Amino acid sequence: MVMIDIELPKPVAELLKRDPILRKVVKNVAKRAVKDILIEILALDQLLSDSKLKEEDIVELDKIIKAEAWKKLRSRVIDNRYK
Repeated sequence: MVMIDIELPKPVAELLKRDPILRKVVKNVAKRAVKDILIEILALDQLLSDSKLKEEDIVELDKIIKAEAWKKLRSRVIDNRYK
């Protein structure tokens, strides 16, 4: 089993120190959230293990998507000015 330390603001840490029920709830919620995220990452790793997509391809796709999103946003703003 792996242990993970989580830094919390002092008032939150104090609250957890003095309330064992709340501490247990927070521990269970954190454990479930971390587990869910890690399972998702493992599933994505397996799904993409045979992918031929390179980082350069992703960067290029990112540029294309952002450029198109900017055009769409800009056209909506311009259209709304003249209504």
